[in-house]
Amino acid sequence: MKRAQDAQNAAADQAKRTAAAEAQVREDQAKLERDQAKARQEQLKAEQLQALAQQETARATQETKRQQQAAASGLAQQTQRSVRGQQLAAGVVTQVRSDELVLQLPSGDAMRFKLNDRTQVEISGQRGAADQIREGAEARVVYEPSANGPTAVTVAVNPSAGASGSAMGSGATDTTAPSTGTGSSSEGASPPAPTPPPGTNQ
Repeated sequence: MKRAQDAQNAAADQAKRTAAAEAQVREDQAKLERDQAKARQEQLKAEQLQALAQQETARATQETKRQQQAAASGLAQQTQRSVRGQQLAAGVVTQVRSDELVLQLPSGDAMRFKLNDRTQVEISGQRGAADQIREGAEARVVYEPSANGPTAVTVAVNPSAGASGSAMGSGATDTTAPSTGTGSSSEGASPPAPTPPPGTNQ
């Protein structure tokens, strides 16, 4: 009888352990299902955010293209326009005086422009004067053609690197030299001849 009682007790303990194990399995499975549901929600949220980011990227790309097209169109219109008889030229400043500016165009040709009191000069976007323009700088000139030669209406200067230093160190004094009317005296300028001592014949 004792052995039978012991066997019944062992069976009861085993049944308890089995029930506890089954309960733990059910709890673990419920937790796994909760974790899986949370993971699906997070995945869905990530997919929504990714789709939104792609939409924003596409919108930004389209806006950039529109801006680039508008800028290109504006530049083309500016370089090709002829408004009120005015035209546009761009190049590198090779000579400058108070009444004249010479540009070397991209084609290699030189073009002279007359400067007067109505000519507006801008240097790096700031209002300036003709005597502030340095040789070697890049310039865009809006001018009016005439029988006496083109007259500059506006001169927009973008100083290139080292342009100011090269002009200041070149010893050129064309801006103070008297005008000869031809504008060519600054080409190949040479230093002035020494003044002879007083009382000697030249």
